Formats: sequence, C-alpha cells, structure tokens
Amino acid sequence: MILTAFIFAASMGCDKPLPEPIAPETPYAFSPLKIGNYWEYAVDSIIYHETTGNDTTLWFVREELIDTFYDLTGDLNYVIDRYRRKTDVDAWQLTNTWSVMQVDGKMIRNENNLRFVKLVSPPLNDVQWDGNVYLGGLDDLPYDEECNRLIYYEGWDYIYSNVNENYSIPDFDFENTITVEQFGDSNLIWFDYAKEIYALDVGMVEKTFKHYYTQDITCPDCPWEQRVQCGFSVYMRLTDYQL
Repeated sequence: MILTAFIFAASMGCDKPLPEPIAPETPYAFSPLKIGNYWEYAVDSIIYHETTGNDTTLWFVREELIDTFYDLTGDLNYVIDRYRRKTDVDAWQLTNTWSVMQVDGKMIRNENNLRFVKLVSPPLNDVQWDGNVYLGGLDDLPYDEECNRLIYYEGWDYIYSNVNENYSIPDFDFENTITVEQFGDSNLIWFDYAKEIYALDVGMVEKTFKHYYTQDITCPDCPWEQRVQCGFSVYMRLTDYQL
C-alpha cells in the first residue's frame, strides 16, 4: 500500500519531458520525387575574377521533374529540366537537364554530369559521409580560370545538423527541416563551404555555396568576402513549389 502510494506520488510530481521526435529512417521524405513536381528559387550570385571586375547577378531558377528512366544498373532516375529567367515576369528558358534518384537510402543528383550524394540514411545529427565520392577525373575537365578547376570538389565532408528544426524563409515557415553542411578546403588560400536545407515533404528550400581563392594573406582574420580574388558564391532561396 505504501509502495503504491509512493509510485503514484512520484508519477504525479515528476513530469518528464516528452522525447524529441526523430527524423524518418530514410531521407526520401525530404526529397519527394514525382513527375510534375517543381521548385522555383531566387538566386543571388557573385563571380570573382582574377583580372577583371566581379559579376553580381540576380535571377530565378525552376527545376521540374518531367520524366523517368532506368540506368545501366537498373536504378530508377527522375529527369530534371532546369529553367532560368532574369525576372519573375520573363518566360522560362530551358538551360540544362539533370537527374536525381533515390537508392539504398541515398538521394543522388547528377548535375552537369557530376554525381553528388546529397542525402543519406539515417538523417540524424552528426551523421557524416563523402558526398563527392562518385566524382573522378576532375583534373581533366575544362575550367574558365585556374582557381575554378573542379578538383576543388575533392575531399569534401558532408554532415547533418539541426535535424528536425523549424526554419523560416520569406513566404514560408517549415516545421521540420534538416541541414547538410559540406566542408571542403579551409586555409589561408582556399575556402570551400556549402550548406543545403531540406524541409520534410518539400525538398531543398535554401542553399549557400562558397568557393573562394586568394593570394592575399596579409589579413587572415578579415572576412573572406573582403579578400577573395577568384571564385564565386551562390545563394538560393525557395520562392514557389508544387508537389
């Protein structure tokens, strides 16, 4: 009797916090694939040139799933038509075609014939992987300036953070998102970093990409944006989507 009363009193006086919900077992819910789905983004980019002035550009991108195919390994791929326009009243112009697939708990995108492992299982904080593992022969690909040789993609580490977090951007509030941070070289000469945020049942909602190079090491504590001499930065933000 006394023991029963003690247990009841303890249960009434000790309200334990509910366990935090965890993300789904696979990342597929953060990358919904169905023909007809589309996502539109506002894009802000800066291209830093070694010998000429920098280029700042604002434009809009649309990605639409328009078809499927099976590759040589029998995996189902979704075809992404990518469009671009200068303002939100201009007509969309088709610029290139990419593809994406979900296989073995991974979401893999083929962008300009470069394969990136964007998401893996399980989508939990601190899970780390080699997102550029399929990239090869980068030293043989063409480049516009020496600092932009695609070998800068080698050796990047991808890691999940802020899993199951709320996230807001203009026009949208998302209750469940995951962040993928991507780390490349980081020293006095090079800085390579990217971050992509995915919302549950939506897809990618924001992206930041920075590829910086400099020979100016006189102020190592100065912000990279003040001393970068070559490279580029890109910021993408979701403006519309249909699933």
